[in-house]
Formats: sequence, C-alpha cells, structure tokens
Amino acid sequence: MLRCTIALAALSMWLLMAAPAYAQQGPVGSSDDAGAAEEEGLPPNYGAKLRKMEEDVVSLKERIYATKTRLVLLKERILSDVVNGAYAIVVHKNDMGAAFTLDQVMYYIDGKKKLFLRNKAGNLDKERQIEVFSGSVSPGNHVISVEMVYKGTGSVFTYLDGYKFKITSKYTFYASEGRIVKIQSVGYEKGDFTYSLEERPAIKFEVAQYKFNPENLAKLTGKNKDDD
Repeated sequence: MLRCTIALAALSMWLLMAAPAYAQQGPVGSSDDAGAAEEEGLPPNYGAKLRKMEEDVVSLKERIYATKTRLVLLKERILSDVVNGAYAIVVHKNDMGAAFTLDQVMYYIDGKKKLFLRNKAGNLDKERQIEVFSGSVSPGNHVISVEMVYKGTGSVFTYLDGYKFKITSKYTFYASEGRIVKIQSVGYEKGDFTYSLEERPAIKFEVAQYKFNPENLAKLTGKNKDDD
C-alpha cells in the first residue's frame, strides 16, 4: 500500500512539472513558423501567406489550362462548320480589246454592294482581274448583279473616243455544301466583224467548282482556311 501511494505521488509530481511545457507549445507549426519567420526577419504569418499564394497559383494554372482547352475545341468546331458549309469566290475579269477601257465597275451579291471602282488616273487600265468577293456563304442560290461602264478609246476608231457603254447583267449561282464555287464575271467583245463596235461590249459568266479543302482554297485565293 505504501508503494502504491509513493508511485501515485511521483506520477502527480511529474505531470505537474510537464504541464507548463505542453501549454507553451500551442498549435502545431504555428510557433515554429513564427519563430523561423522572426529569425529571418519575415512577418509572423509569412508561411501561411506563402501557402495561400501557392494554392492560388495552382488554381490559376488549372483555369488557364481549362480555358485553352475550350479555345481549342471552339476552333475545331468553327473550322468544321466552315468546311461543312460553302465557299464562294467572285472575280471580275476584263477581256475587252484595245477599243475599250473600263471606266467604272460595280458588283452586288444578294443585294449587298461588294465592289465599286472608278478608273481614276488610269488605275484600272492594267487590272485584268479584280477579286470582288472571297468568303464563306450559306449553301443555296445567290445572285450576282453587275454593272460595267466602258469608254471608247479612239485608238482603233476615232469616232468612239469619249463614248461610254454601260452594260448590266445578273447571274444566279448555286453554292454547294462542302464545295468552293468560283465565278468569273467577264467583260468581253461579243460577235465578229459583222457586229458594230457599239454592239460588242457584253458580260458573260464562267463558273467552276472545287472540293473545299485547304489545298484548293490556298491555290484559288492564296490564303488558308485559318485566315477566315
């Protein structure tokens, strides 16, 4: 019985001596971090702020990756829609002889003006081909309206000098899904020597279709699918 009493007394004394030491430790890591921060001349909550910054950086990286993924998917969907749509190229071509010079040209597609040019200072004299339109269109019928004004040069027949000839025409083309349609609107001299020069200015349309792919698009327009 005496031995038990002595043992209990010794245990009580040991607990009383150890209690202050445990009480001074506080939350795990807080005093250690604070002490380390104080030794290095840093704020007491430096460790917590650093961990918060690391978490923010990780979260930001995840959001950036998710945004890039969405952009890639969106680009693929847009390109797929373009390829599955239709593409049209409209070109003005001047095949008139030396007796006529192009003075003015105007184009409408589906009622919307796409091109209007005047021959100021002879800027159209050497332009044998002019791109009117190049871009994606909805599959189906589309209407081109053209007005060309030619001026007689007098270089062949002097009586033509200063005369103007206005010619107009309309053409309906069909844009097929997954295809490139190229339409050339050509100003030319119709007939033969039996036609008077006044009757010769005319417009004709030349149409060709191609499979819609990057190779054909680059060949026909000089640009890639991604440029749209």
